[in-house]
Amino acid sequence: MPQANWRYSVVIGAVNGKFSDVFAKLAILHAKQNLAFAIIAGDLCAKSDTATDADREELAKLLRGEITVPLSTYFALGRQPLPDEVVDLLEKGQGELCSNLSILGRKVSMKTADGFRIVAVGGAHSASIDQSMSQYAAEYTNDDAQAAGKGLTNADIVVTSDWPAHIQDGTKNRYTGTPPSSVDSIANLCTSLKPRYHFSASEAFYEREPFFHNGPSPRSVTRFISLAPYGNTAKAKWIYAFSLEPSVDASKHLPPGCTASPLTGGKKRKLESQESDFNSFRYANGNGTEHYRPDQRRQKRSRNNPAPTPNQCYFCLSNPSCEKHMIGSIGAEVYLTIAKGPLSTRQTFPDLGFPGHVLMIPYEHQPTMSAISDAATRQATATEVQRYRDALQRMLVEKTKGEDGRGKLGAVTWEISRHSGVHFHWQFLPVPVEMVQRGLVEAGFDKEAENLNYPKFVKGFKEIEEIEEGNFFKVMIWSEALRKEMVMPLDGDFRFDLQFGRRVLGKLMGLAQRTHWKDCAQTVAEETADAEAFKKGFKEFDFSLEE
Repeated sequence: MPQANWRYSVVIGAVNGKFSDVFAKLAILHAKQNLAFAIIAGDLCAKSDTATDADREELAKLLRGEITVPLSTYFALGRQPLPDEVVDLLEKGQGELCSNLSILGRKVSMKTADGFRIVAVGGAHSASIDQSMSQYAAEYTNDDAQAAGKGLTNADIVVTSDWPAHIQDGTKNRYTGTPPSSVDSIANLCTSLKPRYHFSASEAFYEREPFFHNGPSPRSVTRFISLAPYGNTAKAKWIYAFSLEPSVDASKHLPPGCTASPLTGGKKRKLESQESDFNSFRYANGNGTEHYRPDQRRQKRSRNNPAPTPNQCYFCLSNPSCEKHMIGSIGAEVYLTIAKGPLSTRQTFPDLGFPGHVLMIPYEHQPTMSAISDAATRQATATEVQRYRDALQRMLVEKTKGEDGRGKLGAVTWEISRHSGVHFHWQFLPVPVEMVQRGLVEAGFDKEAENLNYPKFVKGFKEIEEIEEGNFFKVMIWSEALRKEMVMPLDGDFRFDLQFGRRVLGKLMGLAQRTHWKDCAQTVAEETADAEAFKKGFKEFDFSLEE
């Protein structure tokens, strides 16, 4: 139940001239809930080319004040031109059509009496740059969409006739039929204002999963909802009730089913030489080797194959192909997923009940941690990754305690960080604690690097800090009694195996045959079962469920 200072409101799809019916129903609802206001997101009046005598009489009654509008109601400028008599009254009444009924217009930013910020862009999108366009013309330009949000950094509600471009990317909820036009400038408006609700109107009802926007934590979350018209034959939802508290901060806890914002999908970000062959591997498991020499062949390949956008990146939740059934936890800056083709199996660590090979993936679509431009987001990401590592390590201890009270498992976390990357992340794998205590993990990485003529690992704190300013491969070894970090510089002229971390640990644990994820791929059913087992086992340690 909403708290005492929250207010219920409603949004309605197209009314299409059915004023008596709609406002009568609204009066009943208002009497029960004491609504703050109502919004009509679709066309208010019937279409002029199909309007009947009854429709025209309904409009006349509304304009004469014979139909009561029970509370403050704001109607959007829909895709259909308004009747001349309506425009005349709006111009005379400075936007008020009758008592309690006002227009939002082509480009509007306003605050309600209760302090809610509403931004609206009405009409159909037009490529025209005619600055003499009437304020009640049923069309808008890109400049109008930009002007509506000028000077604002947030809004409670955005209302638009068109949909934001890419709104159906990265969602399981697909619109039935032909959706309204999707426009980039509307997507940009939503991205800049980060509204709590974005309403529109369509021939059928549509509700997308909520999505969060980029930025420092807590992240703003938007719910996009498009209402069907009143009286539609399919009996699709034409009215939607919601509650809001004005000027409230974003919640630290993302709602269930939340995805990353799909609205950045159309904007190609220029990252430093992002690797062109990213689509050949998923979930950080690679397809063999990578050459780091910045020679002409590599530069030519990068130009011919544009870097993946968030919509194409397998680590971005906005990608329609993102395998969300593998996700184990969603934090404010980072999410966890089980590994694709895990190195370990359920039989490797019977006390766990699941393989335990996990990826920690930041939401930021960047090649390295240092590439995150916002300092607050960069720090929040680093902090949350460490919180997840700590939580995973506590889980290993608690689930494998022996009679001496100590856990039977340690852990190794590794990271490949390079400016030519696409989306940085970390891999986490349990290992028998004896391997850590006896120095076998450290020695295994050192020996494999020597065998492959790789640069030596650096282990001193100051030297590690210097190397981490460039490209590097980092290993973090942990047990209850030991902590060890080792870093290999990757700036030299040599071929680095993307499977290096898996290869070393596979040899140590007798799992060399599982070095490459493609050799141990699972079915979707098996992946889903492992993800569910992980979530169950990790639940009591998952801090994201408490915030």
